[in-house]
Amino acid sequence: MTAQAAPHPRDSVARLRLPDGGWVQVDGPLTPGVPLVLLLHGFHGGLASMTGAQPGRVGWREALLASGFSTFSYTQTAPDGPLAPNLEQLAEIAAGPLSNDPRLRRLPLAVVAHSRGGLLARMLLDRAARQVRLRGILDRTRQVITLHTPYAGSGLAGLAVGVDRSARRLQAAVASLGLRPTVLASLCSLSASPAVAELAPGSPTLRELAGRPAPAGVPWHTFGGISADLRRIYPLLDPAGPSRRPSAPARIARSRGLTEVLGVLDRLALLSPALRDGEGDVVVADASARLPWAASHTVNRLTHVEALWDTGLQRQVIALLGDHPVLAAA
Repeated sequence: MTAQAAPHPRDSVARLRLPDGGWVQVDGPLTPGVPLVLLLHGFHGGLASMTGAQPGRVGWREALLASGFSTFSYTQTAPDGPLAPNLEQLAEIAAGPLSNDPRLRRLPLAVVAHSRGGLLARMLLDRAARQVRLRGILDRTRQVITLHTPYAGSGLAGLAVGVDRSARRLQAAVASLGLRPTVLASLCSLSASPAVAELAPGSPTLRELAGRPAPAGVPWHTFGGISADLRRIYPLLDPAGPSRRPSAPARIARSRGLTEVLGVLDRLALLSPALRDGEGDVVVADASARLPWAASHTVNRLTHVEALWDTGLQRQVIALLGDHPVLAAA
């Protein structure tokens, strides 16, 4: 894969145009010997998930740049689709600009991945161990840090898949939860998504990945969340408040009925530890975010979405990147 330089924003070192039409954004000083941090977003995310900032919130790119690191970020080719095309895209990026661009090819690498992005990192390094053209990427990777990644599956995805098996037969019971027919139809549509099925506990994709050997020589650090307090999610859906124009996440939530769905998740908590406070972050149970061979695992009282902006979590990750001890947030 080749990349062409293009005009870039003032705060970027470069924007690289990929043959598939996507963009890679490189930010920071590109200091020799200091890891270039590859930011991988999760399902239904995008470049802005890891680089965007909102009033009162600092994104991962800004936090890392402020600590002297450089970042490499992009939008996956199929954010709502299965892992396979996103893995192919990442492998081409790894064999292309990360390996060939003269500004990047000699820098050590680190990965900070949110949610499903951690599975992509796992799959990339597994492939790098088996393909000569990617071996240099494996050798350069200093560490991988994953945030609320569903290694053993997402409980929320499992419930969505279960909709097809139960809700269609139990329309009256689901209606009693307060979901409008249009919202129920959306859930049934979600249950048919191959990408969601991949993330359900026990899926063939996750079983196959779990059977792969750990990437040799790469320290892996995992983080999990144990807040399923839905009251913490609503402000994230509408940070502008009622007196201002709703934010984009809020508009999406309202149009898709997500607010209604969140309003009944507490009644479904018995069905999945991901939805139980003290055990999960609404989407992924802490137990599912762990790897038996990881160098460390840290637990914070965060929901899944809060991992995108939480300053305490950012301090923990930056400490790891700087090889300092990590303390759990209060």
